[in-house]
Amino acid sequence: MSAPLRILVVPKWYPWPERPFFGLFCREHARALAHRHEVVVLASLATPSPPFRAYELTGGVEDGIRTIRVRYRRPFLRPAAMGFQLLGMLAALRRLRREGFRPDVVHAHVYQAAPPALILGRLSRAIVVVTEHYTGFARGLVSGYDRALARISFQQADLVAPVSRELAGQLRSVAPGARVEPVPNVVDTDTFRPPSGARRHAGPPRLLNVGTLSEKKGHEHLLEALAMLPGGETLAIVGEGELHGHLERRVDALGLGERVYLLGPRPKEEVAEMMREADLFVLSSLHENLPVVLIEAQASGLPAVATRVGGVPELIDPEAGELVEPGDPAALAEAIARSLARRGELDWQALASRAAERYGYEAIERRWTALYEELLSRKGTTSAATNAREDSSR
Repeated sequence: MSAPLRILVVPKWYPWPERPFFGLFCREHARALAHRHEVVVLASLATPSPPFRAYELTGGVEDGIRTIRVRYRRPFLRPAAMGFQLLGMLAALRRLRREGFRPDVVHAHVYQAAPPALILGRLSRAIVVVTEHYTGFARGLVSGYDRALARISFQQADLVAPVSRELAGQLRSVAPGARVEPVPNVVDTDTFRPPSGARRHAGPPRLLNVGTLSEKKGHEHLLEALAMLPGGETLAIVGEGELHGHLERRVDALGLGERVYLLGPRPKEEVAEMMREADLFVLSSLHENLPVVLIEAQASGLPAVATRVGGVPELIDPEAGELVEPGDPAALAEAIARSLARRGELDWQALASRAAERYGYEAIERRWTALYEELLSRKGTTSAATNAREDSSR
């Protein structure tokens, strides 16, 4: 086994005290890498009207990972904000160097984190990889300046790793010269695990949905589907967002007040317990990449009915659940009824074992380690970034 690598993770999305559920999947990727490698997370957040002139650094150990946080001033002009962000990141890199940490790998999450990650990588003679999560590429939301930024960044990186094969196709059209290889999202199987015994509870079947309360998650279609079901099924919805009030009104209008529970955001430990107690997970999204919640449901031995969007078909096969077209409440209701009728036929232990083998910390860490080591062994042959490092080391 090769020696552990030093990995600097640079996420655009990451949990912050005021946004504790933001970018949790990026933290899970870092935690997977930390099982074998020395990982430092360098997170940054734009801050309007802050008490500092350009940036502020704070840091500590979070979830067992050294984490440096950069809050930077966000003026009106976007390039100026990026300049303040980079100044803070360079100060953080200098601090790490004084402590003896020089990264072998700089790993960015989301294309907007790639430009500073590329600069940090060049200065450190490290390889640079970019994991992409954003649904905006498929939705046509990345255009103009942002599309050019993504294209240049992807082509300069040593590797671009979308979390689904479907997103990989989108990114290859954005940056034809980039090396693109999908690497899926990761699940914490210590937290998300199947129940120790059979799923038994009194009362009607329990449905569960977890996601931001936004239009792209299709909650209104889910509520309409529930109203079509005759069996008194209950639905717990975990998450927060701008549509909370609207969904409350829809629940009342559909007469579902005794069947729907809008629970707000909950820690992942509580979500995991809900998955062990539920009968079916339902994803009604209009847009997705590779939803972590579906992987978490599978790791909990919980089957799912989900919409056929983004990378969802890469997760859901007949052993894991059923797919329907998005925006069709009647089809969603029919699929829920069929799945509940045959839920006793599911081998939920096998479903959980398969999820752990494919998406657990060890599986994703092994995949990344193999990619890192290949890229490090091919310096000067994979991208403009590695060519520059090879030239500078001669």
